[in-house]
Amino acid sequence: MHCRKMALYPDAIPLTDDAAACRAAKGLGYQAHGSIGILLRAIRRQQRAPHEVLSLLRDLLSRSTLHIRPDLLEEIIAQVESEIAGQ
Repeated sequence: MHCRKMALYPDAIPLTDDAAACRAAKGLGYQAHGSIGILLRAIRRQQRAPHEVLSLLRDLLSRSTLHIRPDLLEEIIAQVESEIAGQ
């Protein structure tokens, strides 16, 4: 979405996996979210079960074109697993 059009939607949450677009949105005061953020948010909002999200995260590197460091993805998976264990 063009920056001028975003001004029409002050409560919008831009969805992007592009790091530059995310930084630009945040610079304009928006909370941008990427694919992983959306998945984690789905757990918090009880829109997806944690085991469903874990399955998607585990398959992400092989089934997606998303560029993410494997070690970072493993950290995210471990964090979700520890949160599930703490419930």
